[in-house]
Order: sequence, then C-alpha cells, then structure tokens
Amino acid sequence: MLNTIDRTGKVLNLFTPETPEWGVTEVATTLGLPTSTTFAIVASLAEIGLLQQTSDHRYRLGWRVLVISRRLMSSTCFSAQTHRTVAEVANQLGAVVTIGAWDSQGVVCIANASGNRTERVLADGAHISGHASALGKLLMAQLPWPKVQERIDRYGLPALTENSVSDIRTLRAQLISARRHDIAVEHGETIAGQSCVAVGIYQRARLSFTRRRIESMQKLWLNPGMQPKKVLWATTAAKIWMPRCCKWSACAFFRQETPG
Repeated sequence: MLNTIDRTGKVLNLFTPETPEWGVTEVATTLGLPTSTTFAIVASLAEIGLLQQTSDHRYRLGWRVLVISRRLMSSTCFSAQTHRTVAEVANQLGAVVTIGAWDSQGVVCIANASGNRTERVLADGAHISGHASALGKLLMAQLPWPKVQERIDRYGLPALTENSVSDIRTLRAQLISARRHDIAVEHGETIAGQSCVAVGIYQRARLSFTRRRIESMQKLWLNPGMQPKKVLWATTAAKIWMPRCCKWSACAFFRQETPG
C-alpha cells in the first residue's frame, strides 16, 4: 500500500506547467515502472478526478486538484486577501515578498509578489530550498534537530551557489540562532547577488516585536550590504500586515539585491 502511494505521488509530481501532459508510456519510462502498473495508477487517478484524459489519450491534471487546493486554503488563515496583502507589502518595500510553509519536501510558496516588475516571481506551489534560503532556515529551525538531520541524510546540502551552506555544523548553528531570534538571513545562497530576510507569522499573542529587538537582530545577522531601514520595514510589515492566525505554519520572505 505504501509503495503504491509513493508511486502515485511521483506520478502526480510529473505534471508541471512545463510538462502539463503525459502519456502512460512516457510516465512508465520516466519513473522506471511497468506499463501495466503505470496504467493502473493513471486510470485510478483519472477516475477520482485528480487526472483527466485528453482527446489524444494523454493525461493532464484534473479539476479535482483545484477543488482540493481551495479547500486547503479555506481551512487555513490564507485567502485571496493574502495575495493582495503580499503585493501591497512588496510595493511598499520595493522588493520581492514571499509567504511560504513547510511541507515534507521543503518550503512551498503560498503567495509571492514583486515590487519591481523586472524581478522573478515564484508560482504558487513552487518549492524553495530548505537549507539555502532564509525562509527555509527559519522554518527548519522550528523542527526538532533529528528531523532536520534525517532530511539532510536523505537529500544532502546541495549547493545552489558558491555561498550556499554546505557544512552541517554551520547550518545547525544558523538554525539555533534563527529559532532564538525569530529571524533568518541568507546572502547569495539561493541566487548569487541577492540577500534575503525571513521572519515568522505569529498568532496575536506572540506579537511583541520592538524596534530595539529589530536593531539587535541587525547587529547579530546583517552585513553592511543590507539597508537597516529596509530590513526594519520588512520585519515590521511581516509582523503587522500579514495574517496573524498562523503559528509558524508560514513565514514572510524579503529579498533585496546585494550591492556590489
């Protein structure tokens, strides 16, 4: 049963904006599965609406996925207003702002907007590096260390740039600090030439974010390339403007070009 679920998940993961349609033989070849097994999985997914068959006997995601997606969003603190709020914060900061949550594969993007139209914007549902992004570090810091170590043993610490953290002791120290100070920073670890600040979204009871605390974090974390005023805006915006009903289920992400 577990093997079947794992295979089903791998089949669904093949359907992306770049490759929206697949044939049974293509799926079987890509995943190294018997054609008969692949056909049974694909047919079952189509029967419950997670896939749909096209006129040329290929498959694409079914509309049932949209129904489940809307149920997920309505069962959390996120809504259509979340996207509007993220866009407002991005415009105020002139930066890229992302809301993300942790799942078994890393950080998944819930909402993303750019205050600069030339900046790349992530699609909802896109995955972000766990160990090399500020958003990932902050959310990983909330996990028990054995869980983090298990993930590292499975996936390693692949380098996205020459600045990506590659030493497990360094990463652990970063996570301890992120958990202690409720803020995480990375400088050019995900994309060369860019820096990021991530802060958590809390329940109202935990909102006690003072200017003095922000300034102490800046001294601890930030290099001279980050503008303190923008960092202050970013952290304050995430604490005040974002939805406050979540408890570490999501996190605000601020990205800014690092001056040369």
